[in-house]
Order: sequence, then C-alpha cells, then structure tokens
Amino acid sequence: MLRDVLAMVFGDALESVSKIECIGSARNTLHVTASTKKGFRYFELYTHTDSPSPWPIIGAARGVSLDSSSDECIDLASSWIRDCIDNHRNCHYNECTPLPTRVVDVGSENVEPRLYVSKQEKAKYITLSHCWGGEIPITTTLATLEERQREIKFRELPKTFRDAISITRRLHIQYIWIDSLCIIQDSEDDWTREAASMAGVYRNGFVCIAADGAVDSSGGCFIGGLGRNLDIGYVGCPSTGERTSAVYVRERPDTMAGFGFAHVGRVSEHYESKLDTRGWVLQEQALSLRTLHYTVSELAWDCATYIRCECAIPPEEVETLQHIMQLRACKRMMGSELQEYSRWTNLVELFTQRSLTYETDRLHALSGIASFIRWPNVKFLAGLWDEELPVSLLWRTKSNPSNRATLVSRRHQNYYAPTWSWASVTGPVEFITLPGRARNFKLIPDLVIVGANCVASSANPFGPVKSAYLKISGSLIPLTSRTNPRGDVGNSTNRLSRSPYGRGFDCDASDKGMNEIVKGEPLWLLLIAHGERCGPGFSRLEGYHYLVLRESRLDPDSYERVGCLWGSGEFWESELSQGAQKQTLTLL
Repeated sequence: MLRDVLAMVFGDALESVSKIECIGSARNTLHVTASTKKGFRYFELYTHTDSPSPWPIIGAARGVSLDSSSDECIDLASSWIRDCIDNHRNCHYNECTPLPTRVVDVGSENVEPRLYVSKQEKAKYITLSHCWGGEIPITTTLATLEERQREIKFRELPKTFRDAISITRRLHIQYIWIDSLCIIQDSEDDWTREAASMAGVYRNGFVCIAADGAVDSSGGCFIGGLGRNLDIGYVGCPSTGERTSAVYVRERPDTMAGFGFAHVGRVSEHYESKLDTRGWVLQEQALSLRTLHYTVSELAWDCATYIRCECAIPPEEVETLQHIMQLRACKRMMGSELQEYSRWTNLVELFTQRSLTYETDRLHALSGIASFIRWPNVKFLAGLWDEELPVSLLWRTKSNPSNRATLVSRRHQNYYAPTWSWASVTGPVEFITLPGRARNFKLIPDLVIVGANCVASSANPFGPVKSAYLKISGSLIPLTSRTNPRGDVGNSTNRLSRSPYGRGFDCDASDKGMNEIVKGEPLWLLLIAHGERCGPGFSRLEGYHYLVLRESRLDPDSYERVGCLWGSGEFWESELSQGAQKQTLTLL
C-alpha cells in the first residue's frame, strides 16, 4: 500500500526517494516523511469513518472542503456548537441574553439586512471578529443612522460582512453584531459608551465568527484556493469487511503560526492569522464563549474546553496545547472569580505584544475585559488593580534578550496614564509576578500603599485618565557617587545597567538607543519588594526590586517613574540599605 502511495505522489521520480519514515500521530493518522535528493516531503495518510482500513495506525480523519461555504462546513459548525452547549461544563452558556444596543437583523435571501435598535430584549445573536485593514466601505454614522435602520444593501457590504451574514442566516440566527455598523463611528460619546460595554457584547454572543483568513474587510470568510488543506489523492486497500476501502493522502498539515488549532498544508505559505496580531481582538478572543475560525486552510473552533479543526475528528483538550494555554486560561477566567495575582497580568502581556492602529486605544481595547472581571470594592487604576499593589508595579518594557536593549517604547504625546502604569508607555511589557513564572520564590512587599486615585478622562471608567496618583510609604535611596561610582547614570541605559545595582535595569521609554533620562538629573530608587525562596532553583524574583524615580515634571514635590531595576540582596545589605530613608511620597 505504501509503495502505491509513493508511486501516486512521486510518479516517475519515485527512484529519487532514498528513505521513508512512518510515525503514528496523536490525530490517529499515519505521518510519512520521504527523503529525496531535493529534501524532505511530508504526508498524512488517513481513511474515512465509513470505510476504515485494516491497519489501525491509519485512522479516520476528515477531508477539507474546497472552501468553507460548503453545506458540510455549516453542518460541522452546527455540530460543534450543539456539542459545546450540551456537554461542556467549562463553557458557561445562557440560552438567551439581552441584545446589545444595536445589532444587524440579517434578513433573508429576499429581505435586505437592517440595523436594529434593541429594546434590551433577550435573543440569540452572533458577533464578528475581523480586521478593518484600513477604511471600511460602509459604516454607521450620525448622518446614516436612520438609513441603516431602514435597510443595508447586502451587495454594497464588503465580502467579510456578506459572508458573516450568510453564516448567521444558515445557522438560523436572526441577529449579528458588527462593530463598524453597530457603533456610530463619528460619535465620540457612543464610541466610548459602546467600548465600555464590549464585555457584554462578546460574552453574551451565541458564537463569534472570526475572519482569520482576511487581512481586511474585502477578504471574506469563505476562502478557497491553494491554501486549503486538500487531498493529493487516494489508493484502494482492503477493508475490514468485504467492501474495498481507500487510504487518502494529503500534504501533512502543520500547525498554523500563532494559532495552535488550525492547520495549513506545508505546500502553502506558512500562514499567521492577522487577527492574532491585533490588540482589540484579544478581548474578543478572551470574552467569546465559543469561536468559529474561518482560516485560509480550513474551518476551526475553540472554546474553553476543546480545540477542533475541520481536518481532524478527535478534538484536543485545551490543557494539552501549551502554546495557547495562556489565552484559553483567560477565556476560562471570564467565568470564575479572580484569585491573587490574577490572570489580568496574562492578558496585559498578551495584549501589549499586539499592534494598535491608535496607541491611545491602549486602555480602551482592554476596558471590556476590565469591566467584566471587576472585583467588589477593588479600584481599577489606569490598567492595574489596587488589590494587587504594590507588586504589580513591577512591570518592565520588554527587551532584546541578547543585548538587554529595550525595544521601542515611548510615552504618549499627551497625558494618558500615570508613569507607574504600564499604559503610560507603548510597546510590549512583562510582569515578573506573572502566575507560574517562578514557583520557587514569592515576593514580599517592602512598601505600603497609603492612598491611590485615578480620574477618568471620559465616561469609560476603564479608559485613559486625566489625573492619577499613588501615595506610598517606603524606602527611598538617592543615587549618589557612592552608590554609583560611574556618575552620569542618566547618560545611557548601558551605564546604569553596568553599575553596582545589578544586571537588571530597564528604562521605561527608549527609542533608537535614547531614553527619557536626562544626563546628570537626580534619580532615586524606591524599594518595592524582595524575593523569598520557597523551593529549590534560581529565579529573577530572588533579590531586591526597585522603581527608578525622578522629580515629576507635573509637580516638583512629587516623583515619576522612569524605569525599574533588579539588584542582589548582598548589594542591598552592604550599600543601598545604608542610604535608604523611610518616606511617604506621591508618585504621579
């Protein structure tokens, strides 16, 4: 049988195959690697469920449709949805929830869609997650609001919207929520109000349609072509009964970059979902109970319980996929109470690695999640929760691991958040307190939060702020020639990181090697916490952790943050502790 497969694939070039390796896969299919003079080729061998092969190692899988508009794909999506609703305890589900402020009534083949202003009645609706990719050809504005409520011409919609409406109709759901149509795009008040309610919109949706295969609104959900994970062919073989069976062959699928649950054939370009790179989409992914992914290669699914794809029959449990556990844990978090050092820091790290068209959306784009998981009697402080202070102050801008150079990170042009919040800078950040990052150490706080307050700059309490402060009591150490023999600590991050403080200086804002510290200006260290060993091994949590402060540009009697620093316990004991003074100060 294997010779027949190779003859079908290679034809006259069969003699070029020098070595064959066969391995059974977790998908219950047979993986074949063929070595040739030109390199390696990878194949997957499988059968259909209704015609099993006599070889147990070649199990059943599904063929992939020419494009995901097929009836087979709709039937498959419906079966996944029903199984999730009926059998998944981790996937919290309400049969019907209140509709968002506005939804699109999808109409039918004979009735045009229209924008519907809800009365908060309960009904099922679908949400769409997509990339704008520039200008959307049709939106709702103050001028077009009444017209949209009368009708929306189906043929005038971009392909992604048309496909999403078709899916909604075929799933027998009346409503879909599409951001550019359901939010008034030129009304700042409406935009701010709807951004704050995004948690309920995605969380209450029946299912989310993710247009992963499209880079903009014209790409669509239904994508065919060479990117599909299609069969090369098949060869006949004996069956377990009297009937003949067949073994099907396709290029062995590889996991889609950054995705973890869809597969793309190796003959096609290695593909990464554009949605996985966008900041706004993170809360859509984390809040949606269940998502149908329309990718270039196949239909896929994820919920808090299972990962599924069109080409494989058995689902994979979330816990078995390490590379997406972080996001899935966030999805599960949405349905349970947060614990100490919550998954909020997971979300912030994931979010800041993604891109935003407007950096001023940095807090807005997470405000939906923040509103959903808010704790009773716990304040939200410009991206941090006061219950997690002071150790949540120990964030740092992400650096290049090879040379410790801070990646591009800037302060916002206009005041956006206090300097002690990660939202005050652009670019990726990471927390040393991330759950599971160092199980053998725990952080012991070394300062006390006396008071804290933020004043929101809009109606969204989880968005940017117009003023904020932290009043804290702790150990403040001036940087002097004794504690820094090299003197000009403000000249560059490199000199500060080579100083006796240790190996761990991170400047908050840095671009092209320049940082915001002015040469020769007075700087201070504020001790935040120290690590205490509770198991074997080494961690960066061991040692002492500081913020680097300077005089505030807003108020000379207060301080502002310019970086953070890690130092050894030995240096704290021998040098820094001698100059430390207990003070109560204000950090802006």
